[in-house]
Amino acid sequence: MEKFFLVVMVSLMLAACGGGSSTPAAPPSVDVTGTWKGSSTESAFGSSIATLNAVQSGAAVTGTYSNIYGTGSVSATVSGGTMSFTISPTGCTGTLSGTGTVTTDTTTGQTKMATSFSGTYVCNGTTFNDSGTGNLIKQ
Repeated sequence: MEKFFLVVMVSLMLAACGGGSSTPAAPPSVDVTGTWKGSSTESAFGSSIATLNAVQSGAAVTGTYSNIYGTGSVSATVSGGTMSFTISPTGCTGTLSGTGTVTTDTTTGQTKMATSFSGTYVCNGTTFNDSGTGNLIKQ
């Protein structure tokens, strides 16, 4: 079975209306730097173990994503406690875009990220219209 990659997302910008001026996004309130591991469920593939390695500098995030189907590069921005990300599958064209909401479990103290994503990409001549969700825990 050929392995295909699954995640990517285009960063979304938020702008407020009001006389043509815009309100700046909330500064980051979380640091997503580190290794995040958990599960991801995709419409095109099903469930798999996922790993996100991220480095944050201010609001900008870069990193890598991997699961049993493949790997890819990640670019993202953080505003408040939300990360808007794009994943570009290695060896494919197209991306998956999504958001991740970071929370801290008050009982265990674990930092978690709930993600949702969607997009279209082409790998080895096959087009995937994919969407999914994930739950990652910061290691």
